[in-house]
Amino acid sequence: MSSIARVLPVACAILMCAAQASAADLPVKAGVQAAALPEWVNPILAVNNQLAIDVIGQHIDYLERDVDGTPLDSERGWQPGVQFSGSGMGNLGAITNVYVLGQFTFAKGNTSYVGSFQGGTYGDIKQSDGAETKDFDFRLGKGFDVAPNWMLTPYVGVGYHVWDRDISGAGGYHEQYEHGYAGGGLLIQYAATNRWVISANGLVGSTFNPQMATSLNGGAVFTPTTYDLGTSLIWKAGLSSDYAITPQWHVNAGFDYTNFRYGISAQAADGTLEPDSRTGIWTVKAGLGYSFYAPSAVVAKY
Repeated sequence: MSSIARVLPVACAILMCAAQASAADLPVKAGVQAAALPEWVNPILAVNNQLAIDVIGQHIDYLERDVDGTPLDSERGWQPGVQFSGSGMGNLGAITNVYVLGQFTFAKGNTSYVGSFQGGTYGDIKQSDGAETKDFDFRLGKGFDVAPNWMLTPYVGVGYHVWDRDISGAGGYHEQYEHGYAGGGLLIQYAATNRWVISANGLVGSTFNPQMATSLNGGAVFTPTTYDLGTSLIWKAGLSSDYAITPQWHVNAGFDYTNFRYGISAQAADGTLEPDSRTGIWTVKAGLGYSFYAPSAVVAKY
């Protein structure tokens, strides 16, 4: 690392430049030439045209209930994982600020299982089980500059969720839950400075084609079955912060929350069924992104 004696002159030079360019954080008046601006012409567009990878921690909170509301079994715990995302925002013909995002999230780790034996009481069984989740998300929307440094982007969102649940032990078995979802959402973004953007988003929609398939894992012996589950409301919310180290390289941190239910299934041929359940998933994340945004020659709004 550089010594303090070498760092101080550089820091002073940066502060002097920042003072001279402080107007870049404010709405630009008509007489200002775009060529006089730094490369940070539009920080929100820089964030929205980016490839990113994040390290995540994901907390699952799953609970099954009997028809009378009595808990049957639950699965809770944190899992490490990774998230890949890519987004773009630009003009499509006469339509400005068209927004698209694709994202893949993967997490895997042990969770705490609490259940019961057949005819027993919830809590009779407590153990650690393996779990793995995969999420695919896609969004398409349009951004609106509603005020200096503010952008609102309504969007439609679709995706798919898969949860592999591996219950261990002599009575163990494997379950795979999955569903698609579709809904409408809103992305709210604020450029606090020409480097720092704060984003909040929310989505409300419905699940579709929810299923749970059982299979053998060397524990219990039974006939593998696929259960069709009931659809439900799904909602998502998130908050994130993005800081541009350079015009291209960004660091970010944030959290997301997803909540949905699975409705009770019809009775299978062997007399079994999948009960009603609810699931909440918290995701905290931090990572690095590369912005491929190229500033235009127009006067900046940020």
